[in-house]
Amino acid sequence: MPDSSLGKRFPVLILLGVIIVISVIDWRHDLGAWMMVPAEVVGAWESLRDGELTGDVWTTLSTSLTAAFLHGDGGHLLGNLLFLWIFGVVVFELCGWRWMILVYLITAVGGSVGQIMLNTESVIPVLGASGALMGLEGFYFGLATQRPRQECEVWPLARPVSSSELATAGAVGIALDFMGVMGPGQGIAYGAHIGGFVTGMLLSVVADRFVR
Repeated sequence: MPDSSLGKRFPVLILLGVIIVISVIDWRHDLGAWMMVPAEVVGAWESLRDGELTGDVWTTLSTSLTAAFLHGDGGHLLGNLLFLWIFGVVVFELCGWRWMILVYLITAVGGSVGQIMLNTESVIPVLGASGALMGLEGFYFGLATQRPRQECEVWPLARPVSSSELATAGAVGIALDFMGVMGPGQGIAYGAHIGGFVTGMLLSVVADRFVR
């Protein structure tokens, strides 16, 4: 069974700490420019394709990543941190800290792309780590469905959890998101959740070639 001590999971704590610090700075000093606005990112991408390589264009495109480090309030932050801890730990134990960070960053962008595809003309700012969180879930789901993985022991789970149970939890989560897309809007970036999850699954196919 993997060592469940906090010291062995220090890279996960560092990631969570960075998210907490940036979120608190945002609440105190307003990092609103870090939020992702779908219509603005689409416009910046079109400008980039036209050869406009200005700082404003790159700054706007970068919000596809920076938005994943911001949160609306303490409840939003704590809810995401809990599940980021759980799936961050299992990905870290299976694949190491480099893959964990890489998956977080890439699926954060994938989540933004998913939200843009769902609401291309939206001018409503998007923020939160939910896309990257679903990306870690999708990454683990992809690994677990390719072949059985070791059990993981993660606080606050009361016992070691099998790969099939964790994979099922991820599948249920994305199924609920699909239901949300088909149902009434509730101010939740469902496109980011789905985009992150799908991106994570695609990354798992690559990772499985290197992680045994």
